[in-house]
Amino acid sequence: MKKNLLIALISIAFLINITANAAVTVDTKKEAGYISLNTSTTKDVDPNIAKVTFAVENTAENAIKASAENNEISNKIINALKTITNVQTDVIKTNNFSIRPVYNTTSSGKRVIKNYTAVNSVTVETKDINKVAKLIDTAIANGANRTDGLYYAYENDKSICKELYPALIKELREQAFSLAQAAGSSLDGIKQINANCNTDSYASNGRFFNAKASGMSMDSAVEEAAPTVVEAGKVKIRVYVNADFYVK
Repeated sequence: MKKNLLIALISIAFLINITANAAVTVDTKKEAGYISLNTSTTKDVDPNIAKVTFAVENTAENAIKASAENNEISNKIINALKTITNVQTDVIKTNNFSIRPVYNTTSSGKRVIKNYTAVNSVTVETKDINKVAKLIDTAIANGANRTDGLYYAYENDKSICKELYPALIKELREQAFSLAQAAGSSLDGIKQINANCNTDSYASNGRFFNAKASGMSMDSAVEEAAPTVVEAGKVKIRVYVNADFYVK
């Protein structure tokens, strides 16, 4: 029994020794000095996604009629847009629908409902950037009385990020090497690297169009407004890299 106890004590001591040695090694690395650097770059690319929002706004004497008239125009717009979009890649959806009362104030100061205004917003997202002008003209020709937003973006497949990362890492390594030399040290591996790649999207003012507000008939207004000219411009990709280099 004494023999077994002696073997057990030796085994425990052996394990404690291994653990202590491992801890000392890890701690030494953690306590090593390091240089932390960061850099960034940007690249302009052609957008590959466009999102345009149209609105139908109409007024009627009651909410039911305002809603029915708005739905009729909105459905006409959606059906027309479907004929020029790609069902596999493009998306058409109702973004917002609302009905609100419009009030008048009588001579006695009492507020009474004059009529109701219905507003329906339809958004189209397309990957065919060259189609944006045609989408706008088609929506207007079928009853849209304004555009509420035109946005361009780049669907980032990370290929451009991969293209930009190596140069940034090389730049940071060269800076770290120079700093270490100036301090009388040398590099001893990388502690960590953090990278981030994202794209900006931007809004175009687009064309605000409201035939009713301008006092023109819809037919003459569409003739006056078409064709729409849209310039997509560029979208900016931003890449950030932070790296920590051990020194010895």
